Amino acid sequence: MNNAKELSAAWQASLLVLLAAAVVMLPDLAYASSNTPMGNVLCTVKNWFTGNTGKGLATIAITVIGVGALLGKVSWGMAIIVGIGVAIVFGAASIVDSMGGGVTDAAGSGCAVS
Repeated sequence: MNNAKELSAAWQASLLVLLAAAVVMLPDLAYASSNTPMGNVLCTVKNWFTGNTGKGLATIAITVIGVGALLGKVSWGMAIIVGIGVAIVFGAASIVDSMGGGVTDAAGSGCAVS
């Protein structure tokens, strides 16, 4: 019986050391770069949403929804939801930055500034 307790304690100590090593190595895994094909695609999509294309579409959306709300064709609740959605899209980089991500560009997104 005593032998089984010692073996169990050895396994627990080994597991504790293994988990401690994994936790120590986790920060190295978090340093992801955007120099991957998928990272480049996501940065391109981010630039579409927050660049001139996104600003133009947001302006059109706000205008159409605002006119529709003034004419009574769209509820004011929907107009407010669209406005909040546009604010979230354009404020997403600063929201992510405020959560503690490392800043590598002016927008805090990790994408290269073009």
